[in-house]
Amino acid sequence: MSIWRFSDQLPTIARQHQITLGEGTTPLVRSTRIGPSLGVDHLYLKIESANPTGSYKDRYAACAVSRLRADDAHVCLGTSSGNAGAALAAYSAVAGLRCILAIVESAPQGKLRQMLAYGAELVPIRGFGTNAEVTQQVMLDLERLAARLHTRIQISAFKYCPEGMQGVGTISLELCEQLPEGIDHVLSPTAGGGLTLAVARGFESTATRPAVHCVQPRGNNTIAGPLREGATVARACQCTTSISGLQVANVIDGHETLAACRASGGTGFLVEDEQVFEMQQRLAREEGVFCEPAGAVAIAGAAEAIRNGEISQESRIVCLVTGSAFKDSKSLEQMSSAGLHPMVDSVAEFSDLL
Repeated sequence: MSIWRFSDQLPTIARQHQITLGEGTTPLVRSTRIGPSLGVDHLYLKIESANPTGSYKDRYAACAVSRLRADDAHVCLGTSSGNAGAALAAYSAVAGLRCILAIVESAPQGKLRQMLAYGAELVPIRGFGTNAEVTQQVMLDLERLAARLHTRIQISAFKYCPEGMQGVGTISLELCEQLPEGIDHVLSPTAGGGLTLAVARGFESTATRPAVHCVQPRGNNTIAGPLREGATVARACQCTTSISGLQVANVIDGHETLAACRASGGTGFLVEDEQVFEMQQRLAREEGVFCEPAGAVAIAGAAEAIRNGEISQESRIVCLVTGSAFKDSKSLEQMSSAGLHPMVDSVAEFSDLL
């Protein structure tokens, strides 16, 4: 099984050039504790961390690197704060491509190690991802470098790699299969907007038309705030959030994402970093879902929206859980700081601790 079973919805790439690691067909899990605590019987978690490299970006990389292979490129040149880089590195390894990645300054060490393990070459750039001007210049420079290397720049955004982002839209196609009775709301964590836009567009070819909502950390308010305010365009910001993977100060796909969410009946939700870290821990301890902070953003937004009455408790709600906790060792240390007892010499001593 892979996303290529939806080949009629994906870029036209000959079968011999299609690369897969078995991405897609990820679980949809009904919440057993968090949903009921909010008075919701139909709250679902789409576990994208179950993809081969641990995030939804594998759907993107499968299409993007397959296109490079079909074009007879020899280099995969891209950018990443972590998950996209790991996916591009893994799929480049399968394709036999050299993988060179410009890295967001704040990328977690766990994600960097994963990229390096697949053989990628990494270049961290100061201010990239958090400073809008620096980020814009990096993008322009990379586009020029890609032309010199006779390749395409690989950034998980429709603005730069629309064919790769078509792979991300298969999330929506799977949700239609998994919840044939219908979906009222889909909440998506959002950085530059690509994931949310891909999901909204993915539903356009189906009979299921949920409201697609953009959820962002307040410290990266490029799309969610303008969407709530009734604005017609997204806006760049000075990024202050500590949520890895959602630190994109530039608009990128923001204008299109805002329009697509609004057309679906969706809006934007802003959450504090502290709410995200709390929800990350709740997902592990109450749902058995092991995700990085970015993967908890959508359900943090859903909880806020349900409490405020913006989303009905009777709704069928899907939250996207986008990446594994193994990718962010710092947050994992915070989440697992309690519960480890000192070493003992016998079961008798062990029982005394209980």
